[in-house]
Amino acid sequence: MPIRFEMRPTGGGGSGGAYYRFSKSGMVELVAEDELEIVPSTPSPVKREILIKGESPFSIRWDGSNNVLPVFEDAIYFDSSDGGISLFATSSTTQTIEVWVRQETAIDYELGQEIGEIDDMPMPDLLVRPFGATANQQIWAAPAIANSADWQDNAKYNAFARAAAVLHQFDIFYPGQMYNFTINSPDDWHLGAGEVIKVFLCPREIMAMTFSHMAVYQWEFSGGDNIHHLINWVKSHSEVATVESLGGGFSIIPTMSRQLLFFDTLPDDEPDRYLCNCTYTPNLVNPKEGGEFTIIGVTLPEDW
Repeated sequence: MPIRFEMRPTGGGGSGGAYYRFSKSGMVELVAEDELEIVPSTPSPVKREILIKGESPFSIRWDGSNNVLPVFEDAIYFDSSDGGISLFATSSTTQTIEVWVRQETAIDYELGQEIGEIDDMPMPDLLVRPFGATANQQIWAAPAIANSADWQDNAKYNAFARAAAVLHQFDIFYPGQMYNFTINSPDDWHLGAGEVIKVFLCPREIMAMTFSHMAVYQWEFSGGDNIHHLINWVKSHSEVATVESLGGGFSIIPTMSRQLLFFDTLPDDEPDRYLCNCTYTPNLVNPKEGGEFTIIGVTLPEDW
């Protein structure tokens, strides 16, 4: 099962906020006093949004209903029937109206007497990048701070940098789209026999609290036990999947919530599991579909 981010923005008349990947538009001619089907029903349930714009007032009616709704200006309709009911229009004068439909799935039906072109909504390339510095890189405080800081302050800053180096964030994505990833390594040591790589999605709010704890109680984490407890607390507030072999895959369906991705591996003893330092390579054939994470090293929490 893919990992799915929990939070979704509300919208669509309070129906949960659908995301529409495909759109289609058309210019439909209404003949005076003749009723015309302008948006047909769909053969299977699908969420869609309909926008209609006319030159002068006209009326619409859902199939099977005798209620005629006047349209005096641009109107947007959320199809709560899941596409199962077609839409008709009637005008007292001959006029051309514009119809747009946005839908979760490809639109394979005509919009009345359609004259327009079919336009797929552009889907951006997925962009995944490290949340922190390159793995194992030493990052010192800015000069204005470093000049007056002692070595202990700089050591604390580097602890943050090393912690952030194991995290990845989704900078650009299409909400609701499933992305497929693999995780690999040039070294088989990173996944022993009978072991798994654990995949975690952590809310940014949880990670912000983690770094705040590290900043306020810095010396409490100088030993191994407390940092282990903190990492386990983060994991307990994160969604998890597993990959059983190098080159194995997992899927993520991001929405508008902000999540950070990280991995751990070897051995399957929670306090001692290593956090994975990874690089990310987009899918070169289709960067809209996902990519590959490569383990280039591992870090024990007490190394922070």
